[in-house]
This record gives sequence, C-alpha cells and structure tokens, in this order.
Amino acid sequence: MTGTASVTAAIRLSSGFIILPAYFAVTVLVGWLARRKQSANQFLSASRSIPLWIASAAYLAANCGALEIVGLSAMAAQYGVQAFHFYWIGAIPAMVFLALWMMPVYRRSGVRSVPEYLEVRYGPSLRLLNAVVLGLTMLLLGGISLYAIGQTLEVLVGMRFIPSIAVSASVVLVYVLLGGIKATIYNEVFQLLVMVAGIAPIAYLTRGEIAVSRAGGTRSHLWTALPFHAPHAPLDVLGVVLGLGFVLSFGYWCTDFVQMQRTFTARTESEARQVPLWAGFGKLAFSLIVVLPGLAAGRVVPQLGHSLRFDQALPALMNLYYSPAMLGLGLTALAASLMSGLAANVSAVAAIWTEDIYRSRIRPDRTDRHYLAMGRATAIVATVLCCFASFLDFLFNNLMEHVQLIFSIFGAPFWAIFLMGMTSRKTTERGALAAFTGGSLLALAHMLAFAEGWIQYGSVMNANFHAAVYAFSFAVALGTIVSHLWPEQGRQPERVPVFLWHSGVPLGSPLLWTLSALLLGSCAALNWLWR
Repeated sequence: MTGTASVTAAIRLSSGFIILPAYFAVTVLVGWLARRKQSANQFLSASRSIPLWIASAAYLAANCGALEIVGLSAMAAQYGVQAFHFYWIGAIPAMVFLALWMMPVYRRSGVRSVPEYLEVRYGPSLRLLNAVVLGLTMLLLGGISLYAIGQTLEVLVGMRFIPSIAVSASVVLVYVLLGGIKATIYNEVFQLLVMVAGIAPIAYLTRGEIAVSRAGGTRSHLWTALPFHAPHAPLDVLGVVLGLGFVLSFGYWCTDFVQMQRTFTARTESEARQVPLWAGFGKLAFSLIVVLPGLAAGRVVPQLGHSLRFDQALPALMNLYYSPAMLGLGLTALAASLMSGLAANVSAVAAIWTEDIYRSRIRPDRTDRHYLAMGRATAIVATVLCCFASFLDFLFNNLMEHVQLIFSIFGAPFWAIFLMGMTSRKTTERGALAAFTGGSLLALAHMLAFAEGWIQYGSVMNANFHAAVYAFSFAVALGTIVSHLWPEQGRQPERVPVFLWHSGVPLGSPLLWTLSALLLGSCAALNWLWR
C-alpha cells in the first residue's frame, strides 16, 4: 500500500493509533518492574518460580504469535476449515500426552531445559547438537514474527517493511534486556489479553460471511473432504493424522524449547502437569477467533493470492470492518501477538547459547554476573539476526508453510530421539546422533526433490506433512539399528530408568485426569461438528 492509499489508511487509523504506543510503553514498564535482583537463572530460565495461572497463560501466549494469528488466518483463507487441524488434532492430543506422561519424566530428571534433558539421557554431544539446531530454529521463527508484523503494518498504515521491523524489534529488545524471561512471560500474559480484545470482534462482525462460507463447497468440511492417501491433493488424511497430528504436533508440544521453558517455570510438578491442560482450553477458544475470520477473508478479500499475500488476510479484513478506534486496537492486538513470538524466541536463543553452549562447553567456571551479561549480549545479537531472517519469508505463500518446513526437517528427527529415549533403555548416544542426522538429511532430500519437481504434491503443506512422516520413521529405524550395533555408547543401565516414562511415573490427581478427559472430549466434539 503506497501513495494515496497509504495516506487514507493512516488518517483513518489516527484516532485509534494512540493505543499502540501506549501498549509499547506498558511492555517496557513490565520489563522494568521485572528487573530487580536478577540472577542468571532468573534472567534466562526462571525455573520453578511462576504461579500456575501465569505459567499457563504464558504457555498459551507463546504459541499465539505470528504462527497463530497471522499464519492460521492465512491458512483458513487459502485452505478453508482445514486450518482447524492445526488447533485440534495438531495440538490437543499432544498437550494431554505431555501432561500425563512426559512432564513427570522431565521434572523427575531435575533438568531446566530440553537440551539439558538430552545430555543427562544420552550425553553432552546430544545437548550441543540440540542447542545449535534449536538456536537456528528460534532465529528463523523470530524472523517469521518480524516479517508478519511488517506485512500487517503495510496493510493497515502503509508503513514500509524495514521501518516496521526496526521499531518492533527495538521495543522487544528493550523489555527483554530489562527483565529477561520473567519480563517476557508477564508480558505474554498481558499480550494475550490484548490479542483477544483486538481480534475476537472481527469474528463477530464477519459472522454473516462465515455462515455463507460454511454453507457450501469442500472448504467447509474438516474430514469428509479429505482423501485418505492422495499426495497430489492439497491435504490428505494420512498427512494430517500422522504428519501433523503425531510427528509435528507431538514433537512441537512435547519438546519445543519455548513451550517447555514455560512449563519448567511452574512451582511444583502438579502445577507443571496442569499447565498444558489449562492452556489447551484456551487453544480451543483461539481456534474460533482466528480461523473463522480467515474463512470470511477468503470470501470478501478477492485480492488474496493475487495483489495481496494470504498472510495479509486478517489485517485486510480489519481494514474493511473496523472503525478507526477499533482499527487501532486491532493493530495493537496483531502487534502484541507478533512481538510475543519474537520476544519468546529472542529469550530462548539467549538461554540456549548462554546455558547450553557457552556455560556447558566454553566457559563453565565463570561468575553468575558474567553469565547474566552474556545472556543480555546474546539477546542483542539474536534480535539483529532475526531482522535479517525475516526476509526469507518472502519466499513462501504463507507463514505456516515456512514453519512446517522448519519442523519437518529438524523437529521430526528430534521427536524420534525423545520417543526412543523415553521408551527404551537400549537407545544409545551414537544411535540418537545417527537418527537425527539421517532423518534430517532424508527430509532435506525429500523437499529438494519436491522443489525440483521430481516428486509431486498438491501443496507445500502436504509435502511438509509427508516429509515429517518419512523423516521420523527413518530416524527411528536408523537409531534402533545403530544402538544395537554399538550398545556400549548408551548411558549406564542403573541410570536409564529415571528417563523412562513407564518407570514409576505418578498417575496424577483426579483433577489432572478430569481436565484431560474434558479437553479431549471437547476436541472430539468440535471435530465431529465440523466433520
């Protein structure tokens, strides 16, 4: 948007634009309040120090960034109600599995991060490998957040891409440097409230278009419109259930550094197990206020996929339906979601580099003050690198295609390593290294073959789902074979049971099982209603 159109949009927004600077000011204030008496652990991890409701809200908000608000509304505009899969089958079963089985193992092993778990289960090589890959992934995801806010400000106010990401990155960096992970978590809770206030009204205002969209066409059917196995289709049941529902979903919700970082902040094991369950109910609610407007945008914004990218669906819809004041609130809500994702990733990179690489491998004997300074310096470097990474997203039709590509290459093999490590005492360090290397190389080769046209898929998304299945399966097979050939590389037999979920995992309270049953039941009901 340029010229006269930019001026018109800016004038229309001016009466509500004061909301955005006010929001920026509050986030910086939160960072300032969280900065008192900080240690390196408080700045980087804040382990076992956050109340349950804060940890649950932060767990939900950390996922409701660019990936959620912009990416899935774009998915709905492009693919229809199939976007619900990313919320329901692509989230809820994995969140219940984390609460019931994986979280007790994490807490019992006494670790403060996902890479640390891999070290105590396998060895230092796995911790270093996981830390490096996670750091790269977090930088790419941070770039996605910055790209999304650049697209949003371009549509709503005509602000150019580079100034947009510069302003957003600067605000995030200030409050991260001031308060670290605590400031990030408390800001995530505030940002979650802002997101709901700014985005929920668009679902109500477009309800007529949503009803028309549901009335006809395969885009309105969640399951009946999908073929069972058809790589040439945009999506198929096999890819959605196995690729998204098992490999990518479980790999993300059970091993993602940012998500697990929030659960580790809960004060007790009981509270840590409840975090993903309470967040799961919020996830179901978010599915409606994000996907439904995306369906409407597919009808009322004909420029999508042509002069407008699908990632611009939600801001374009707000431009049509919101008053000037509401448009200011909507812009602030989008900024909150995108900055939430960026802050989470910047904080994660700082923690990964400082704790899992610098302290454990390079300088293990420095003072707490030294590690605190290193964490802050890393946050600055990470923010700059995220700005450069944001330009990569111009290569994709929508954000979700980029995100799922990242997780199919790196996330699927790591999920195989975690699953083997928690189910079998025979899996060795060398086997785990072979599993990750082989799975990632297979996923890369598969995507290269797809890009060159040697194999055909109906969409980039379907290719990502199938790549995840193949990478996971190959990683499990290769890791199992190598572990049997070199058994001496494994951990000592008497130490391994503490890392297995079938060795004394507590059943949990009746509240835990009641929440799990209600969450799964609600998810099943929604799948049936939209079948």
